[in-house]
Amino acid sequence: MNAWLALLRQPDGDACGQATAAGHPIGWLCTWTSARRPHPQALRVDQRLLDPTGGRCRVSLLILPEQARPLADDPTAVQVRRRVLRDGRPAAVSTLTANATHLAGALTIARADQPDELHALADDPFRALGSPRLLDVDAGLFGAVPTPSGPVIERYSSAPWPYNRW
Repeated sequence: MNAWLALLRQPDGDACGQATAAGHPIGWLCTWTSARRPHPQALRVDQRLLDPTGGRCRVSLLILPEQARPLADDPTAVQVRRRVLRDGRPAAVSTLTANATHLAGALTIARADQPDELHALADDPFRALGSPRLLDVDAGLFGAVPTPSGPVIERYSSAPWPYNRW
């Protein structure tokens, strides 16, 4: 079973949270747990991040256009994952994948009631790959997941990093 994420104009999926940017609604972050891709825009995400009991959060969401998606072992992509491990991240982090070889983006989560986590989003390492959007998201979608202690920075079987199994 895989976990999937998409930013959509209308709610769709197993769980959805309204996403706002600077107080303006911009759509819905929707998640699914499904063996197959449930929506054309859905990208794989580490399923440990999905938590129906999670509180409000702010996310840094990077979704790269298909033509700009680097190989997972591209030197810049590897350096970004190393930086995540070195610096530590807010509540949770996951790369987003669309296939077995390319990085499609990243999701970094900060809990709305944790000022240090919110501040850390300003220095999102995934900015080296593109321009992430800062979005406020309703409760009931994401939870906190500890970042692995390392040294693993690779993905396995097209699983989004830092997935806890090979």
